[in-house]
Amino acid sequence: MSGVHATAVVHPDARLGAGVAVGPHAVVHEGVAVGDGCRLGAGCVLHSGVTLGADCELSEHVVLGGVPQDLAFDPAVASGVEIGAGCRFREFATVHRSTRPGGVTRIGAGCFFMFSAHVAHDCVVEDGVVLAGYTALAGHVEVGTRAFLSGHVLVHQHVRIGRLAMVAGLTPVDRDVLPFGLLGRSPAVHYGLNRVGLKRAGIEGERYRELERAWRALRDGAAPADLPGAGEEVAHLRAWLAAPSRRGHAPLRRGGARREGDEAGG
Repeated sequence: MSGVHATAVVHPDARLGAGVAVGPHAVVHEGVAVGDGCRLGAGCVLHSGVTLGADCELSEHVVLGGVPQDLAFDPAVASGVEIGAGCRFREFATVHRSTRPGGVTRIGAGCFFMFSAHVAHDCVVEDGVVLAGYTALAGHVEVGTRAFLSGHVLVHQHVRIGRLAMVAGLTPVDRDVLPFGLLGRSPAVHYGLNRVGLKRAGIEGERYRELERAWRALRDGAAPADLPGAGEEVAHLRAWLAAPSRRGHAPLRRGGARREGDEAGG
């Protein structure tokens, strides 16, 4: 049975799965689909077009599926948000729906969005991504699997952030972030590989050393097709670099001492 607080407002055409809990003063609009076992905290709002996977947890005042912050957008356009299973949204996190008719802002499974994190219209966020507090993605941003964005990170429209990348706190991101890379400072620069994140993902030993050789070759000016190595990570890096980009990637640092904390995260 679904447990809906007496003060919550759930549209009769919304679909709640088994074991869903809806807290005080939450609002679930027409056409919303909530997967089994989800928990919606007090004051949450799920707008029309939202599909929420199983076992998601929404803390107080999370808003999903709001109107995009785009002056040219017509609110009559039908669009939505799709969210995978097992995601967690902390207080005041927001996700806006797509600007395209029938389009969706897409979030994968197992993501964690800390307090006041924001995902704008038409973003694609893959599985296991973490957005820390006050981090915001502008429209049409792509974030790869298990990327970690620290607090107060601001990401420009159409930027791509690669798989297992880590962005340090307070970093303005106006160009692409390479897969497996560690980005920080302003102007933003890649310091090297996200060693901690790679280790947590099991990319160690010769797999890591091969990726490190490819990274150094790229830093020294090698073309993506000429990067050394035959492993899966290097192949992914080559393919990612060969894909279309609206922004180009941030530069790779040459030499210099690391500052404390540069390798944290992921």
